[in-house]
Amino acid sequence: MKKNNKDFNRNPNGSNQWVLRSNEEIQKIIDRHPTWTKKDFRGEGKLNPKKENALLTRKETERPGLKFGHYGKRKVAINEIYKHSTEESIKEFENKQIDEDTFRNRARTKKQRDLNII
Repeated sequence: MKKNNKDFNRNPNGSNQWVLRSNEEIQKIIDRHPTWTKKDFRGEGKLNPKKENALLTRKETERPGLKFGHYGKRKVAINEIYKHSTEESIKEFENKQIDEDTFRNRARTKKQRDLNII
């Protein structure tokens, strides 16, 4: 009987292999862009929408122990909220009768109503 002694490793020296970046190197990249989310680093977000400009891969952004500066949805600037609010809502917010989330929600719904009026 014939013995099969073939080595199926086509790259035994390991040449031309990708070198993984350490967590410290990745954290330095993250610290340079404190307002970016994970999707922005992958080229899928609003601040960095092009895949060609991705700074990190999906596997790198999913590593445990990394601290990203921003998670979740971004808030609209408060001066934009004032533009779309009613005078009554502005007075209530300034007199602290309603909290900021309620104020933002009212402005968002008013903006949608204003856009839908034909």
